[in-house]
Amino acid sequence: MTLDATRSSALFDILSHYDTYAEIRDFRFPGALKHYGPPFEPQDGNPSTLPALQTLVNKFLVTIPGLRNVSEDFWKVKVEDMIENLAQANLSESYDKGVIGLRKTLATAISALIEYPIRGTFGGFAQIDDSNQQYDLTSADDLARGFQHFMNGCIYGTALEDMAKTGAETDNLDAHSILVKAFHEFVLVNLASFIHFTLVLSPKGQYLLKLIESANKLIPYMLIRQTLKISNVATMINAMVKIVLAKMSVTGVTNWIGLTKSRDDGMNLLQYIITTVLYWDIRELEGRATKIKRDPAKLNKEQLQTLKDYALKPQAEQEKLRQQSYDESIPIVITTLRASSIPHDLTDFQQSQALEYLSLNLAIRDRREIIRCLCHSYPDRLTTAIRQVVDAYEPNIRSLHNAVNLSDSLGDLEAFIRDIINVAKIQIDRHGESTVPTVGDFVAVNRRHQYSLHKFLHQICKNDPEIISLYMAWAKTAASLFRPDTIAPIHADAAPGTDAGAGAGTSNLSCQLNDLFNTLDSMSQQEILPILDQHACYIDAMHADSLARLQKVIKCPPSKNPAIAKVLL
Repeated sequence: MTLDATRSSALFDILSHYDTYAEIRDFRFPGALKHYGPPFEPQDGNPSTLPALQTLVNKFLVTIPGLRNVSEDFWKVKVEDMIENLAQANLSESYDKGVIGLRKTLATAISALIEYPIRGTFGGFAQIDDSNQQYDLTSADDLARGFQHFMNGCIYGTALEDMAKTGAETDNLDAHSILVKAFHEFVLVNLASFIHFTLVLSPKGQYLLKLIESANKLIPYMLIRQTLKISNVATMINAMVKIVLAKMSVTGVTNWIGLTKSRDDGMNLLQYIITTVLYWDIRELEGRATKIKRDPAKLNKEQLQTLKDYALKPQAEQEKLRQQSYDESIPIVITTLRASSIPHDLTDFQQSQALEYLSLNLAIRDRREIIRCLCHSYPDRLTTAIRQVVDAYEPNIRSLHNAVNLSDSLGDLEAFIRDIINVAKIQIDRHGESTVPTVGDFVAVNRRHQYSLHKFLHQICKNDPEIISLYMAWAKTAASLFRPDTIAPIHADAAPGTDAGAGAGTSNLSCQLNDLFNTLDSMSQQEILPILDQHACYIDAMHADSLARLQKVIKCPPSKNPAIAKVLL
């Protein structure tokens, strides 16, 4: 049986979607990188266990100017060790908490974003007719068409070169072509929508916002800005490295002069920020856990201790209990208590308390493990990895220092982050009524700060043509990899993906998808065909929905809440 183009596209979408998320999720298991292949472990003759992600990393990430100059041990030792340490920490699962956690939210968001380059990498971006370059910047259809045309121009034409040429002449967006303006508007509005969903609509959005705000308060912007003003580049870089990476502790000093040989020689600024923010969070979580223990209708001591001990169980035992809970459709807290021969006949209220208590203890342990892995591990892979990246990018930093006012640019970034934080907060008035920020508010923030980015890019394009040439060569090479004629055939054990456009380029893998489909028996094929048809309809409906939402966002005005309006003035 031969699949038509619509069904092939649907199969593309399903396989790439599930494979991308599965590959990201597999990082929670120790040894995930053992058969990953370059740039981590060398290929051992077997296909990569994470083919989609490995392809993206090898084709795009490790070839970035600067990063391509790091030594092999940066990937094989430093990055791999950090990932492995976090996997061995056995961080909690959302299933155990009964809610979608922050890490799962971020993993899902990342998966949704990188699906597109994965599809483009494996399926290609078929060339389209972009001769009609008249766009209404208030029309969602025109903005989406403009985005597709700009991508087409990057891959098959000179869109990148034209944009850089105009960017070197002026920082005025109006001076660019209508194609660039349509692309710019599409990105601006979608970025606002993404930030709004992540910080406002998602279940853990306000919690993530609190972490960002806490971390932002600890960044010494003034000190860093003053350091960036140092005219001598070498002195400036050394000073910045000391500010960010110097370990400030008595143990660090005594280790340096040879009086002690302690493994834990303190923390640098980055580690201090991570530790401080997470310890603030731990203190709040412990307070909530203590409140549950003091509740008159509380669980008994044995039950509370059993739930607390669950967080310390090996990963295999936790997986076994989760599977039992799933198979029998009973709460994880009941499964855990029953497995330890503890009374598990709980009221609805007690069950709710038990789940919250388990969730709090898992969250506390997660934060302690993250602090241990990133801030108190020996050897300190995080610090040495950052030092190595700084060394690799030193020529680029020198060029940027001469081309751009880095101090003012950091000030602009600080102002943008501050406004995003202030706008994203859900306001509650004295009557207890809440005002939720709209997407229009974030569009307004992006518009308010867009000139800062335009100015930054203009300074680079105008004052440093060498670095522009360097990154332009990388970008053109990367874009060319989305051409169907540059894509090598993939094997059945690799993860096929669809292209960056809706169904375009699917023919590049049609034969392989048909071969894969025909390995199934006829009964399985007949079961799958309706699923493919249903998914094709779902994709069409999703695209129509997406355009409708984009149109609403374009027309969505900023909210009239005084607190938000004050930020947007």
